[in-house]
Amino acid sequence: MKKPPLIPSLIVLAFVVLMINLGFWQLNRAEEKEQILTLLADDRITLVEQTAQIKNLPEYANVVLRGHYLNSPQLLLDNQVNAQQLGYHVFTPFVLDEMNLYIMVNRGWVAKDNFKEQPININSIENQQDISIAGKLNHSPQVGIQLGEIELNNEKTQQIITYFDRTKVSKFLHESLCSRLNCIVSDRILMLNQTQDHGFKRDWQPIIMPPSKHIGYAVQWFSMTFVLIIIFIYWLRKL
Repeated sequence: MKKPPLIPSLIVLAFVVLMINLGFWQLNRAEEKEQILTLLADDRITLVEQTAQIKNLPEYANVVLRGHYLNSPQLLLDNQVNAQQLGYHVFTPFVLDEMNLYIMVNRGWVAKDNFKEQPININSIENQQDISIAGKLNHSPQVGIQLGEIELNNEKTQQIITYFDRTKVSKFLHESLCSRLNCIVSDRILMLNQTQDHGFKRDWQPIIMPPSKHIGYAVQWFSMTFVLIIIFIYWLRKL
């Protein structure tokens, strides 16, 4: 057998490395999806009593917060689809008074149709009475492509945003809510449970690819790598 040609060998080697990496990436994704499903199935509930808990608890952790809602500023995340209808996700600030900590609560989805006639304010907040709310912790929603720039105005109590810019929203909330130096605005959100009051339409089951599909894709990549190596060896023997 002759010495392997350099250029074809490098091309095959590059494809082998690429496909092996893609196979292991799919296996890692399968493990991540298993962890998400495990977290979603975990029904343990944590009463948040310390600031560090908000930061350290895992994604989709079930928590109970004690405090009260604020009617302003409320953020309406635009272009949210439910049952083939366009609408908004309503984010309302909630303050944990003992910790002086603020967190945005996703109270659910409302349709754009007749939106102006549907009140989203929480009237009971006027009494400033502490309540307990339950939900799942999550990170703020992110999008792959951000179209345009969001503009936030301290003078508006309700604002429509096309995407959730974590940096801009966090800065805006600090300016709007924090009057004391020890004020904390969490960069996480709470997805309000379906059984809680003051909410709208809520279905928090994430649409994710099952781990078995990722494993199937990984097997395909490893199989194609094996076939490519066999074809390349066969081709070398024919030289």
